[in-house]
Amino acid sequence: MGLSVFDRTAGDGAPARPGLRLGARQLPPITIPSLTDRVAAQTRASHPKGTGPVQAVVPHNVCVEDGSVTFMGLGGRAAIVVGLTPRLRPDLYGLGEAVQDEGALLHLDAHPGFLRASLLLPDTEVDLDTGLRPDQGDIQEFLHAAYASETVELHIQHTTHDRLLPYVCSAPGLRRAVDAGFAEFTQPPPDDLAAAVAAVNHTLNPAVRVPLHVTGKAALAVVFDVEV
Repeated sequence: MGLSVFDRTAGDGAPARPGLRLGARQLPPITIPSLTDRVAAQTRASHPKGTGPVQAVVPHNVCVEDGSVTFMGLGGRAAIVVGLTPRLRPDLYGLGEAVQDEGALLHLDAHPGFLRASLLLPDTEVDLDTGLRPDQGDIQEFLHAAYASETVELHIQHTTHDRLLPYVCSAPGLRRAVDAGFAEFTQPPPDDLAAAVAAVNHTLNPAVRVPLHVTGKAALAVVFDVEV
């Protein structure tokens, strides 16, 4: 067995592949490789063919983007990775306790060609809006894992701290929210996703509100085997 750690500077390394299934329905083809695809490609490129299973380890803190939210389903674990900055919240102090006590809220609002994912953290005054394209591998892997279990990991980091706040959360109602918008968000994505999200970010749809209730601590890294 070997060990491979994700290198963010490496290329994508994987072609388009068929869309994943959510229950009886299939998502559109994946045209943007996922982190899983990139890690697998990098692992295979660094080991002789026929090596067998190689263990890949990806810490969540390498997936943090400052000032934004990353959705992924690496290793079959649906995860929301949050990179807070002082503009969004001064620091992490008190946030961990608030999340454990109150949970968080995720809205998955469907629009033509994308999901508007709005994350609301307690004791934090801003909504963290993200446009999710259905042809992105990371988004499909997130939806596939979250849809199957209605469980989501929440990993929160801040630029002024060296640590993550890692939680496992139940997400009751997530399957219902995705089902309700499936026909709309699986249309071809808009040419300008940022502009499309900005055009609809003035309201929150209560019908697609998904509460995230903390049920435990999450592991700080994803470990999975890549067949070489």
